[in-house]
Amino acid sequence: MKQSQVKIGKVSDYLYALMTQTKAKKFRAGFIKKDGSYREGTFDLKDRKTWKQTDGTMYKRKGKKRTTKADEYILAHDLDKKAPRNISVARLKWFSVGKKVYKINRLELNDTITIVMFEKVKFNHLKLLMKKGTINE
Repeated sequence: MKQSQVKIGKVSDYLYALMTQTKAKKFRAGFIKKDGSYREGTFDLKDRKTWKQTDGTMYKRKGKKRTTKADEYILAHDLDKKAPRNISVARLKWFSVGKKVYKINRLELNDTITIVMFEKVKFNHLKLLMKKGTINE
């Protein structure tokens, strides 16, 4: 039997705490997109007002408020595609901050109760997670 810590609260708050507790500014994440395809990339949590796009032009945020719920989505800036992304907390499979890699397992009991396990995996599993999204042991 494996013993685990139990925390009661919002998953997004705990995720944000795990992502910001180290000096590392960037993190990697793998998740399932809305269309069902797998995506992984490098992100950061900076709240940018302007940024340089891939074609070299500067983009300025229009000043409108956020349209997604902070409890359901992580608002991150994609460092590969140079644009903001909403990463769904429900479809997040793994994330890596510094040398720590966390695999996420979810068990939804009903509409109000969801059990989420953050399993620490070895850093050498990161390449396998980036290709497939899962570890078969």
